[in-house]
Amino acid sequence: MDLPSKHVLDLSKRIGARGAGTDGESAAASYVLRAFSEFDIEVDVETFSTWKSDLPALAIICILAIVAYLVFRVDYTLSVVLAAIVWLLFQMETYSWGIISKLMPHSSATNVLGKVRPSEDPRQLVVLAANYDTAKGSPLGRPGIARAYRVLYIVAFTCVTLIGILSIFGLVASLLKLSRQAISITWAAFAPAPAFLFVAAFLILMGEFRGMYTAGANDNGSGVAVMLSAMSSLAEKPLEHTTVWGVATARGFAGGRGMVALLGRHRSSLKHAFIVNIDHVGRGGANVITREGPMLGFRASRKLRKIALMAADRSRSLQVKKGKCRVKKSDAMVATVRGYKAITIGGTRGGTYDGWHNEGDAYDRIQRASLDRAVKFVEILLDEIDSIAGEGKRATSRKVHEVEDSEREDLAKESPNLDDPKHSEREGRFS
Repeated sequence: MDLPSKHVLDLSKRIGARGAGTDGESAAASYVLRAFSEFDIEVDVETFSTWKSDLPALAIICILAIVAYLVFRVDYTLSVVLAAIVWLLFQMETYSWGIISKLMPHSSATNVLGKVRPSEDPRQLVVLAANYDTAKGSPLGRPGIARAYRVLYIVAFTCVTLIGILSIFGLVASLLKLSRQAISITWAAFAPAPAFLFVAAFLILMGEFRGMYTAGANDNGSGVAVMLSAMSSLAEKPLEHTTVWGVATARGFAGGRGMVALLGRHRSSLKHAFIVNIDHVGRGGANVITREGPMLGFRASRKLRKIALMAADRSRSLQVKKGKCRVKKSDAMVATVRGYKAITIGGTRGGTYDGWHNEGDAYDRIQRASLDRAVKFVEILLDEIDSIAGEGKRATSRKVHEVEDSEREDLAKESPNLDDPKHSEREGRFS
């Protein structure tokens, strides 16, 4: 098995920032391509054209909502129409169906696929996905604000909704011949809504125009590293009944456009596949992310979630728990929205990820133990899926036995409690 920490080092320090449309993005795709080639597995490179970020679209929507609020003073009907359009656009962009984003400048991007076929008859397809691009640092990426990102997002949507309600009120009030003074007072009472949207748009645009692309060690060099390490092991010892695709996706920070391109190109093949997204697993271990999305969120595939939690239960020393992500439109969320069976394995804390839009997301903050635990869990999960595919019922995973045997040997040699999170974190830090 390849060491995942080596891949994080290469991606975040030797290549560095991997922003959309930059040389770093191209270098990262080439790096993954070389790694797959060294594993001696089937490799495909799939190029597509898309925008670089979906955040400018969100800022534009906020500005359009403010325009709808101002237009209220001139034409109630026009205000209603504009507010309704803005409300729908906000929803579409939130759940990765880009409309305003399509108007943004496009550039070429690349997904890199490595494929390992099973040793016996293929009965199941699993996609291990991880985005390799990095985001720009933003005020919203600071730890305290990042945890409140969902609240800020929901408040922004509420403000857009309130402006829509105001416009409808104005139209109805004019038909009922209410006094213009009463309507004006109501309009003024709604002023905090556009004020908040102005601040939100300002913060977003400040991050886009002044922020620098991060090194992306945890976000998401760690996910790519774990995916590559798992594919390296599979190349040496394929599963019996499960074909595995390792996919390094581009433009994760453009609303998961790499996953959108993958689903569009392989729609029939992926119809019954399991998609396992690996994200932010370089700090704090791995969790089974059961719900993703900045507002109400989407539940992960029920069947895949059940299998993942079974794998977690059978490898308790890895301390894999359930979690939720409230900040990122991950590859799994993009697939789930479109009706595919998907889930994320990620290291969440308080509904967010360490390193998300954070310029401090550097290699020296990565924990080796967290990467190793994530690789082990992904292998156990794959083996659990393969056992079910092969027998039609849950069977004991050979990976689980290997991990449990290793744990018993470690416990016999060392006195510290290896299940203690503090011990794991202390052992996992880079010096």
